[in-house]
Amino acid sequence: MKTAENTKVVDKAVDFLRKAAVELEEFQVQASLGKAELQDAYEEAKKNFNQFIHDSKFKIKKGQDKYEEIKTLFDELIVQLALGKAETMDAFREQKKNILLKLQEIEVKIKTNETLNKVYNHILLDIEMFKVKLEVFENNLDSSKETFKTNYAKGKQEFLEFVEQFKSKHAEKNDETQWEHFQGEMSEAFRHFKQAFSKS
Repeated sequence: MKTAENTKVVDKAVDFLRKAAVELEEFQVQASLGKAELQDAYEEAKKNFNQFIHDSKFKIKKGQDKYEEIKTLFDELIVQLALGKAETMDAFREQKKNILLKLQEIEVKIKTNETLNKVYNHILLDIEMFKVKLEVFENNLDSSKETFKTNYAKGKQEFLEFVEQFKSKHAEKNDETQWEHFQGEMSEAFRHFKQAFSKS
């Protein structure tokens, strides 16, 4: 029974990572078109992440003090995500800085509170994926198209290799496994993808 449950959780984790790779691929295609399309892709990514955070916020159990702090942080992030279009690189960098600071606060709050970690651990992975999108966007603005394509291909390859290693490593284990167990490894996969751009 434990093996079947473990396989099911591993399959869900691998499925999540593969869907993330497809979503990042679609974002990369949008981001590589041109400056106007790039700005539109960034705004669309902010809008989608804003909706995700908004939906997550409303899943909070009302009337419980332990959720109020995270709800307030979600509200502050929603404000940052709803700011106007970043018309210049400086405006983008300022938005990115403020968004990343708020994301870091949310991550720390979730990771350091056992109750919040159980309820919101899935959000941590979506935060990592959004950070990758921010790196893709900035790198595409800063780099030549060829450098961007090389960095993206390298990051994607490392990400997909991680997914396969992750699946083979965990699929055969017989111990009882929960989603939280994979959280760190899955976040690490997104960090590798992001680093492919920050090294350029």
